[in-house]
Amino acid sequence: MGFDKDKIDDCTLALLYLVTHERHEGLGARAWKGFDWDTLNRLHEKGYITNPTGRAKSVGMSEEGFLRAKELFERYFARKATVVPLPKLTVDARKRWNQIPEPDRIEIMDNVFCGQCHGGASMQLREGKMAGRSLVLSGTCKKCGGEVARVIEPTE
Repeated sequence: MGFDKDKIDDCTLALLYLVTHERHEGLGARAWKGFDWDTLNRLHEKGYITNPTGRAKSVGMSEEGFLRAKELFERYFARKATVVPLPKLTVDARKRWNQIPEPDRIEIMDNVFCGQCHGGASMQLREGKMAGRSLVLSGTCKKCGGEVARVIEPTE
C-alpha cells in the first residue's frame, strides 16, 4: 500500500506542536523527537526542524516550522467551535429575566439539577416562557447535554 508522505509529514509536524517546549518568540521552539526517522528527516529537509540525528531527545523547530505545526495541529485536532444559538424567550419572559440582577442570573444558570448527572450542573439556556407568574427556563446540561429546566417564582 502506498502512503501520502506529505500527509504523514503534515500530521507528524502537527504532533510535534503538541510536544513543543522551550518556545522562543520569533526563534521557534524545541520538540520531543519520538517519531519515525524518515519522516523527521523529510521535515528537516523542508526546513521545519533541525537535523534529528544525534543524542538529544528533542529537535529544534524553526519559527516557520513552529507556526506551520501550530496551524496543522489546529486544523487536524482542535475541536470546532460550536455556535450557541441565542435563547428564545417570549417577550414577557425576557422582561422578567432582565429584571433579575446579573449575578443572580449567573447563579441561577450555574445551579440546576440534572437527572442524568444526578446532581447539580450548569445550564445552557435554550428558551424561556412565563407560566402564570413564574418564569420557566429550559435548556441543556453543560456536562452531559441532557434536558434541564429551572422555575423562577415571583418574589412578592
